Amino acid sequence: MQDTPLGVEEARRRLPELLERASAGEAFVIQRHKKPMAALVPIGGQPPNDPLERQRQIQGLMTLQGSGRGCWDPNQRHPARPAATAPNLVQPLETPNAFSPGQLVRGSRIALDGSALVAFLADAKGTGKYLKPIMQGIAQGTWQGVISSVSLARVLEGPLAQGDEVLTQRYATAFTNPQQWRQVPADGALVLAAARLQRQEPQLEAIQALELATAIASEAAVLVTDHPALAQTGQHPVLSALRL
Repeated sequence: MQDTPLGVEEARRRLPELLERASAGEAFVIQRHKKPMAALVPIGGQPPNDPLERQRQIQGLMTLQGSGRGCWDPNQRHPARPAATAPNLVQPLETPNAFSPGQLVRGSRIALDGSALVAFLADAKGTGKYLKPIMQGIAQGTWQGVISSVSLARVLEGPLAQGDEVLTQRYATAFTNPQQWRQVPADGALVLAAARLQRQEPQLEAIQALELATAIASEAAVLVTDHPALAQTGQHPVLSALRL
């Protein structure tokens, strides 16, 4: 990573531009009287400059589609909790033109809950074709994926239940890659926010409330879910493959 030196005044004047460039992988050293004082660098490091390495990372995520068939009980994909009338924010992905990658600007954050990730990994019927363009955008760096520690645990429990340590490690590596994903831990503040959301929307179980709180706290543009209770929330924009 080559650091570009800048003076304090220039850095202050160009800060919005520099933030955009840093998020794309550039790094800047801020100097005062030619003495380095601070650095502006991308979170999680710089995207790989090597095109082959970048392509390897993209393929590493996309080849996971369908890799988890049989790892999760299909009867547990949709917990049996009835859904109320869906608010206007819900956009069922089975509706033609409900989702287009062009709707989200470059750099948008997209939160995926455990149910959506499992649907992608298991290549669940009716969901894979809608999740694929979302995952491709995250893999290519067009958007940043957001994953909670709860979602990661849900993803890992499938191959662990099958005793497949190799697949477990593949998932752990892929979904903690800081160049593609922002991982949000379930700390005290997030748990408190989830508890408040659960009081506002009693149809949510604790885990779903944590997923929703993660999307809100990370300022994700949308929450992608395959869960009926989350698909009907009015607290945040939602994309769901479910027809409610």
